[in-house]
Amino acid sequence: MTASVGTAPADKFAQVSGLKLHYLDWGGKGRTHVLLHGITGNAHNWDSFAPKWAQHSHVLALDQRGHGDSDWTKEGYPVQAFGSDLYEFARQLNLAPFDATGHSLGARNLIDFAGDHSDMLAHLVLSECGPELPREGARNINRRVGGRPTSFRSWEEAETYYKEAFPDWSPDRQQQTMKHALRSNYSGKLVWKADPELFWITGSFGLKEVPYLWAQCAKITCKTIILHGEKSEILAAETVDRMLALMPNATVHHFKGATHNILADAPGEYEAVIRDFLKT
Repeated sequence: MTASVGTAPADKFAQVSGLKLHYLDWGGKGRTHVLLHGITGNAHNWDSFAPKWAQHSHVLALDQRGHGDSDWTKEGYPVQAFGSDLYEFARQLNLAPFDATGHSLGARNLIDFAGDHSDMLAHLVLSECGPELPREGARNINRRVGGRPTSFRSWEEAETYYKEAFPDWSPDRQQQTMKHALRSNYSGKLVWKADPELFWITGSFGLKEVPYLWAQCAKITCKTIILHGEKSEILAAETVDRMLALMPNATVHHFKGATHNILADAPGEYEAVIRDFLKT
């Protein structure tokens, strides 16, 4: 059974590609809408969006491999592996045709999936990522995330870090993020849930995948909308234009004044744009 609308989500697991992947089932009726988070994120990044969206769809938020409460893997994190995970996940749960929204890394992985499986998607929402990242944006990710502490001695120490690193965030958002981004290890330290091996995606390894991702982008035929924050350092306007030229059924919505994190910067507009898109 799925979770009832308006309640906390049900924690569920699926055995996919030899890994145990965690996902949140928010309930809802109608066509399934799968939500994919960004790099080092997790399914709970959608906690402010998913319960509202369960009024329109059956909402599932997936912890992608190496993230949240899903397994890490020694096989690494090529984009094809993420795409294969989603294919197996959708096949096991018999989701097709389904809608999918991916933010940042989630959008990147959906480009791979949709290039091979547009027939499984009713609507595709690519939020703030394309086949390639501006080099300075990728470097900034590495500086911010790769340079953060590897552990914290206490919850209070973690709180101090979040307050200094994200001064514009509300206390509630800081607490919610910490709760699902950190875990206690065997020594009692608080450590990150996300596999540190993921950071190669934003460096030399990710650069090698760029030609492949452009080729996948050109194969996408399902209805698609690209969500672009006009102040983004991750998705360049030139990349958006090239994507639109390659994808016959794609449109774009530019969020004025929004950064890479559109959902936090413009939550009402974000929801309205997706709602209108899914009516097409």
